[in-house]
Amino acid sequence: MATRIGCDVGGTFTDLCLFDDATGRSVLVKIPTTTGRQDEAVIAAARIALEEAGLAPGALDGFAHGTTVATNAILERKGARAALLVTRGFRDVLRIGRQTRAHLYDQYARNPEPLVPDDLVFEITERCGPDGTVVTPLDEASVHAAIAALREAGARTVAVTFLHSYAAPAHERRVAEILRMAAPDLKVSISSEILPEPGEYERLSTTVMNAYLMPPLEAYLGRIQRTLRADGVAVEPAIMQSGGGVMPIETASGTKAVHTCLSGPAAGMIGAQRFAAAAGHDDVVTIDMGGTSFDVGLIQNGEILTRFESEIEGFPLRVPMFDVITLGAGGGSIASVDAGGLLKVGPESAGARPGPAAYGKGGEHPTVTDANVVLGRLRAGRELGGGIVIDRERAAHAIETHVARPLGLTVEAAAVGMLQVVNAAMVRGMRRITVERGLDPRRFVVTAFGGAGPLHAVDLCAELGVETLHVPPSPGLLCGIGLLLAPWKHDETAMVGLPLDELPDGLLRKRIAALEARVREQARRDGVADAELDLQTTLDLRYRGQGHQIPVSLAGSDIERAIDAFHTAHKRAFGYDRREETVEIRLLRLRGTVPSPADRLPLPQTRIGEDPVVARSKLWIDGAFREVPVLDRARLAPGSQLRGPLIVEQQDTTLVVGAQTLRVDEFGSITVRMTP
Repeated sequence: MATRIGCDVGGTFTDLCLFDDATGRSVLVKIPTTTGRQDEAVIAAARIALEEAGLAPGALDGFAHGTTVATNAILERKGARAALLVTRGFRDVLRIGRQTRAHLYDQYARNPEPLVPDDLVFEITERCGPDGTVVTPLDEASVHAAIAALREAGARTVAVTFLHSYAAPAHERRVAEILRMAAPDLKVSISSEILPEPGEYERLSTTVMNAYLMPPLEAYLGRIQRTLRADGVAVEPAIMQSGGGVMPIETASGTKAVHTCLSGPAAGMIGAQRFAAAAGHDDVVTIDMGGTSFDVGLIQNGEILTRFESEIEGFPLRVPMFDVITLGAGGGSIASVDAGGLLKVGPESAGARPGPAAYGKGGEHPTVTDANVVLGRLRAGRELGGGIVIDRERAAHAIETHVARPLGLTVEAAAVGMLQVVNAAMVRGMRRITVERGLDPRRFVVTAFGGAGPLHAVDLCAELGVETLHVPPSPGLLCGIGLLLAPWKHDETAMVGLPLDELPDGLLRKRIAALEARVREQARRDGVADAELDLQTTLDLRYRGQGHQIPVSLAGSDIERAIDAFHTAHKRAFGYDRREETVEIRLLRLRGTVPSPADRLPLPQTRIGEDPVVARSKLWIDGAFREVPVLDRARLAPGSQLRGPLIVEQQDTTLVVGAQTLRVDEFGSITVRMTP
């Protein structure tokens, strides 16, 4: 049994859950994020939780953290000054990229400026072929010349990406050795470690991103590590990966820095999966609405969908990550009226500073939160975390000034319009992950979390025709809770690139054994017991000549079963299969995981037995205000069944229910049935 902390940093709030496995007690903390110094809010929240629990820092047995530092560094261009070493003749790969246009008919569209400027790209004399043969030996003199130039230019970190290094990593490894000897202060990322697979541009982009992120992540995580040690916390923090699972700080700020880019949303998906499974739901659309963004994910047959390719700010990124679609639609999204008289909401956000006008922290622009306040969906005078008290007059003034008056509307009508606009954007995101993939959203349950998710969830379900809404016990802190439920995880990849009929006997077993040894070695370095490891093998398969592949699980050595699963998956995805065609094994992936550190689900404290109705408040319904009951969720007993309209309040979120029925299950989750 252990006492552990899970802490997630969002754009507006920092969420923390302290959980005692032995007693089942949880302490939940939600405070504003300290913009620009996120570690300060992390430490402050941890101190608050420990004090409330009456625990000394040394009593902690675990500390897991989800961070947005990597994503923000890329979006805001605040990463390290990075240099790039490439095979001679390939210096412009990063700038040329792929010849696809994200905005086909926009003549003014421009690709983002590379993370490495042209004057910090250096060509190295060397070349290997796709079969691993050396075409041109490595010229170490060109390496030393590049080191001298990049040091003079002030580079702090170096990415090394040579042609076909996934098949022949020796040159990259030798350059890394030279760099570490000649310039030990520089951070080094080599593509044969970061992404050992084909796709020169994608591999280069991912490696550059890793190099770009290493110094800021090391600085940020180092501050947290040092402060926790000074406070008396003996355990080392673990960091959340984009694909689920945690890793040590040294790994997160080193070879897997780029794996932290979707750290927070991944933790929320783990929490949603566990609570949805406890409620008996296996097919789920997850919606996570915070102060800055809206994240949509998918769970099918109890498993979170994972993808291996994405992009951030136009830069391709190839790492395992949960399949999450992110939109700039959060509670802090700012509403405005453009020159043509069109109402727009987001993607700009008020963030933690100054925040929505209703928070009274200096915000003057109207946000989605302010619209909810004006319409009574968030109750005036209510206290939130961090000493925030909701001020309806400030919210109404902001909407009147910037939206209602320019459009010639009442404040309430303007607020309704703001919610309609942001809800439409979120519904489009939910359609992208279901309808556009051939899935009927009406077959799924929606699990809503994030501080603002339950506020909008009923309306979103109604728009999509979803029958069942599921709201976990602490939805506004679910990312922090998910961190407590996340297992250790490590992925390794190897190139195969051969059709089945040309695959030498024993080659696949040999490659699997090599990857397994690397996973076990990483587990040993991370202090994971070998006996706990669960190893899962996946093959990326395609028909000969195809430009894309489909991942299929390999159970034992049953290749034929994997091939049959590939044909089935191909037909489901594209409407046809070609069972007579030769199948090619493109990539081999091996994932090592350990069981979740917690069997019990962290639940909030309850006050069952007290009257759940704490107030009556005016709620805007069908064009007019109507008085409805306000219930304290902590007082709702399992088995309670209520009919709306009503408002359910709790520390971390608010649920608004119209003409629907809600029921509380044994875990404290709320299920809302959309039809009587």
